[in-house]
Amino acid sequence: MTRTQYMTIETIPARLNRLLWSKWHIRVLIDLGTVWIVDGLEATVVGNITT
Repeated sequence: MTRTQYMTIETIPARLNRLLWSKWHIRVLIDLGTVWIVDGLEATVVGNITT
């Protein structure tokens, strides 16, 4: 790997940290949290039905 490629890879986290949060990011977090809760409820219901 050349020095330029290494420097580019090294600066990716710093550049990502400078990005601003938008409504899209909040929406994705809410959607993922909702899916996580529904998945847990589904597993609980199936577990209770099968026992």
